[in-house]
Amino acid sequence: MSRARTPDPLAEPLAEPLAERIAVLDLDGTLADGSMATPFLEALISRGVCDPAAGRSALASISGYHGRDGTTAHAPAAAETYAHLGRALAGASRADVERATAEAWPAARERIFPFAAELVGLLHDAGLRTVLISGSPYEIVRLAAAELGIGAAHGMRAELRHGRYTGALETAPALPGGKRAALREATRRRPVDRRASFAMGNSPSDAEAFEQVGVAVAFEPDPVLHGWALDRGWITADRQDALALCHDLIATHPLLGEGLRAAGQL
Repeated sequence: MSRARTPDPLAEPLAEPLAERIAVLDLDGTLADGSMATPFLEALISRGVCDPAAGRSALASISGYHGRDGTTAHAPAAAETYAHLGRALAGASRADVERATAEAWPAARERIFPFAAELVGLLHDAGLRTVLISGSPYEIVRLAAAELGIGAAHGMRAELRHGRYTGALETAPALPGGKRAALREATRRRPVDRRASFAMGNSPSDAEAFEQVGVAVAFEPDPVLHGWALDRGWITADRQDALALCHDLIATHPLLGEGLRAAGQL
């Protein structure tokens, strides 16, 4: 008489992790008016933390891009700004930069649009995990994420060695491929249900996230992203209608609205 074989739990196939739904958000020009790098740099310069000439060059580069007339190419402008930022930070101590960032935060916080916190809350209520991916320095981006309750923050990271910045950059999200790499890092632990995910941004670099989700909103897009939005069916919004538009999108979308419907909020 044969004895029934006891299953070996270690030999059983592991259950596939559930796919998560995410919301990828940009900061500069999307959740905030202008660049968060500006008050960051101003504080570095005023405290004597960075090379002042390189800092002022970075400020001029940022101002030139954000005040553009539609003729400035995004990638070259971002590369120029990053080059100045790297030179400005070279030799600065991490402790001094952190203190300057804390000093910069009140002015940076004022740049956040009034609708931003409510939008993040709406996305969380809908069951989406929020991810902030910005081209600005990580030091200031993480404070914005904490302020808004966003779970993960990715920004420009400058290389540190023995507590001082070397001038090299480890990540540069505003450059081609940068946001795609940040999104890959943000989602490496769990698969993503891309059809039921969301993204919002204002520049060509944000298209790298738009291509990975089911619903994309071009917020006050620059001319290049605006053209792509028209061609690819991405939705456009501005600071007056973004919150209402996103609420309607989530309420009517068969996948995005699942969380709110399950909670009886729709």
